[in-house]
Amino acid sequence: MLHSLQPHKFVLSRHLRMPWKCPECKTPFVYGNGVISLAHYQESDAGEVRQGLICFCSTTCLLRWEHPSLLGPMQ
Repeated sequence: MLHSLQPHKFVLSRHLRMPWKCPECKTPFVYGNGVISLAHYQESDAGEVRQGLICFCSTTCLLRWEHPSLLGPMQ
């Protein structure tokens, strides 16, 4: 699983100062202070499960978001 505590590796620097809302807990935070992960989400129109880079406020929210069967082996 791809995940980073350093969003600047995946996001243009001008976007790191943007206000953001955690998709899991709805807490507002600054994008650059978040945790980026390749996560799964369900499209509301088609109901299809997709994956993409998603920014969370913390690793706790990232782990709550993903179903355990999609996380892969934890080390």
